[in-house]
Amino acid sequence: MFAMFLWRPFWGLYVLELGGTKSSIGLLTTIQSLTTLMVQLPGGVISDRLGRKRVILVSSLLSVLPPIIYWYSSHWTMLIIGSIIASSSAFAVPAMNALIADSLPKENRATGFGAYTMSWYLAIVVAMPLGGYVLEQTGVVQGTRWGLLVSAALSIPVILVRWRYIEETVDVQPSDAHQKMRFSLSMFREMSLGIWKLVLVSVLSSFSFQLFWSYVVVYSVEEVGLSMMQWSYVSMIANFAAACFMVPSGLMSDRVGRKRLILMSQVAVSSASLGYVLSSDFLGVACTRIIGSVGEGLGGNVMGSLGGPVWQTLVTEVAPVDTRGSVLGLMGTLTGLLTAPAPILGGYLYDVFSPQSPFILSFAVGILGSIIFLLWVKEPERADI
Repeated sequence: MFAMFLWRPFWGLYVLELGGTKSSIGLLTTIQSLTTLMVQLPGGVISDRLGRKRVILVSSLLSVLPPIIYWYSSHWTMLIIGSIIASSSAFAVPAMNALIADSLPKENRATGFGAYTMSWYLAIVVAMPLGGYVLEQTGVVQGTRWGLLVSAALSIPVILVRWRYIEETVDVQPSDAHQKMRFSLSMFREMSLGIWKLVLVSVLSSFSFQLFWSYVVVYSVEEVGLSMMQWSYVSMIANFAAACFMVPSGLMSDRVGRKRLILMSQVAVSSASLGYVLSSDFLGVACTRIIGSVGEGLGGNVMGSLGGPVWQTLVTEVAPVDTRGSVLGLMGTLTGLLTAPAPILGGYLYDVFSPQSPFILSFAVGILGSIIFLLWVKEPERADI
């Protein structure tokens, strides 16, 4: 996360510098989403059959390639190959979340997810201003490429640490692998209504986020007038605020339940999308990002196929233990499939109607998801999880 956020917050500017447009940014994001959805379900099923660690290690090996491809790209179309490979490595997301859930006692599960998420938010806090400073000094293209070089270099120790220290949580016997695969497929046809309700809320929350997030840095720089260093400062403060809430929100949800925290989180993140429209200076953008990051810190939002710690806890508690990876993979696939058009739609609205239109639509979709979650989703009884 430290390496990625040296350059990732400025991705939209990098695409524009390589000859792309706002629609190009949306197209790349959509390609990433489509690739992610194709690998989520297979990754979840394989992690239930062959174990979490193997899937995570293969994904780690794949993650070495995208920064190298991005570094050598001279036109935005060359980024497509790297985006596809980067998204393919997301097949380990269900395995990683299942591994964490497997490793935590149920009475402290949300707190554990919160601590895990907080650790990489703190890495982001350090990385973003450093990345912004480098880009200010060297320019968007050269500064981004320095960050990509660091990403490629640090992927090696990541692989070594995961290979050496991750402990497998699934006891898989080769003789029953086919049986587990067959059970997983039948489970998809028999998923409970509660899981389908969570899928619907996940789709709306992620669609709302994907509508505008690819264009936030572009909007803040071009429309509001922030410098890249100012955007870095805003992001640093916002991510620190999110990190501060991760563990307390996990502790609170372990005591009072998941639903209240998720609802507050989704309302805050949705409101932040409207805040950018109302912002006219650095202070406005800073307040907006902090509101959204507090919502992220509460742990109930869904960004792409990845949800906050409290959301992930609720999903893992609804999913059967022995098919947890498969259920998480299926949810990621369905969410990715149905939200894939969102970035392209956002780019179209940005270019054709107004820069503010994707943010306004995002707010409406996010609030709709919050209302559905409030009225339809029932949290499982504590004794059942």
